[in-house]
Amino acid sequence: MGNHNSFNLNHKDQLHSARINSLNKDPTLGMLPMEKLGKLLIQKSLEEDSINGIGCGVFKRYLFPQYPEMARKLFAFLVTSSGGPASSHVISYSNFKTQTERLLSVLADDRQVLMYVMMYADGKEEIDQDQFRDLLIAVYKLAMDHYPEGPQSCRYIFKTVQSVVDSAFHKKLTLKVGYLTNWILQHCPRLIVLLHRYIVHILSTGYRSVIEKCPYSKPNDLELTTPVLEQENLFKTEKNPLLPLSQVWILSTTLPALYTQPILHSKPTPNCFNTQNFLSKFLDFSCPSHWTLLYNSNQHGIGSNRFLHHVLSYRGPTLTFLRGDEGVLFCMGGTSEWRESHQYWGGDDTIILQLLPTYKVINRGPKSMYLNTSIRGYPKGIRAGNDPRKPSIEVDDSFQHVTHCGIPYKLESVEVWGCGSPKNREVQLDIKNWQIKEAEKTRKLKMTSKEWLDHPDRYLLELAGRQTYSTS
Repeated sequence: MGNHNSFNLNHKDQLHSARINSLNKDPTLGMLPMEKLGKLLIQKSLEEDSINGIGCGVFKRYLFPQYPEMARKLFAFLVTSSGGPASSHVISYSNFKTQTERLLSVLADDRQVLMYVMMYADGKEEIDQDQFRDLLIAVYKLAMDHYPEGPQSCRYIFKTVQSVVDSAFHKKLTLKVGYLTNWILQHCPRLIVLLHRYIVHILSTGYRSVIEKCPYSKPNDLELTTPVLEQENLFKTEKNPLLPLSQVWILSTTLPALYTQPILHSKPTPNCFNTQNFLSKFLDFSCPSHWTLLYNSNQHGIGSNRFLHHVLSYRGPTLTFLRGDEGVLFCMGGTSEWRESHQYWGGDDTIILQLLPTYKVINRGPKSMYLNTSIRGYPKGIRAGNDPRKPSIEVDDSFQHVTHCGIPYKLESVEVWGCGSPKNREVQLDIKNWQIKEAEKTRKLKMTSKEWLDHPDRYLLELAGRQTYSTS
């Protein structure tokens, strides 16, 4: 019994000694992530910059080396939120811990958007065009930099961003932060999601990079999937692409999940943890890599017959893009398959947008889509909008003009993208193949009298008592 007690005491002493050694190696052991990060940043600020407290330089170098301007904005926001001046380059440990924990606790969408608008407004009550432009570029760059196959770029980004800025500001130089917050929630409700969740991810795990004594870099075991650009080549054409990557990106901040949510092409392996899928869901930034091109007027020809041939029978949600002269570009999101009817149709997620020259949501809601090319006594062509008497978008049945708010524009091109599952596309192709076979059968029935003499259908008809052809 005495030997057993002696063994227990020695074992406890060994565990105690091991814990002391661990604490000597890592004094933050046992602390919460924010506590760890704060203590380590204080240590680095003192060692590298001779600063008592947490310095802005260390904050940028170790946590956000790729985004120094965003880091400066975030650091200044933490300082001003704790009552300090925006020009201060130092924040105390207690204030840092309090403000970062408060930032991490913001869950409501409207509060998140307001927080980041205020951050880029430098804590003021008004924000100018350049500051909003900086916010848009920051979110765009974040998405492009974490593209799975490497950083991407789009030469149309400034045109895309300017269309958003022009729409929000209406030629004004400044806006109240509250007004801009409401505008974003209405027209780009998912704009801030990626930025906020990325910052939450870095603040929650950034202490690891400080412990490793090197600036933060994307860890090998975490793939931050870019939500909109997994198949970049799908959105490119040789001349003036109708869907540049930057426009697909801004669309993903507006469209309901019905159009943008990733589709699983294979069943997940049981008991298998997929880090990429997990973090993609964590960032809540959907990737339309499942989009499939159904109709492109530049390739298939423009006209109602060509449109119907390529679009009908696709039994899933679609996005239809209409480009007119004077640089206008519209998008119609239909929740179900296109169909001819004298009535408006579409589910709750039906959405009508203008992408250029200004970016805005025109209409949302059910029964907003209309297509008729053959029913007499009813308007012909395509219409979209909540009010059948005054449709927001009209395309005449000859596909010559697209009209918005009573202003006609020459229709230059049309594209339709299927946003359903791969099965939707397979079903459509099967239907088309069946139609082709039936047409081929009909063609083959037009045979000569000699061919009919040996045709099996002749004998079946004669067995039924019907003499169909005289051989005399």
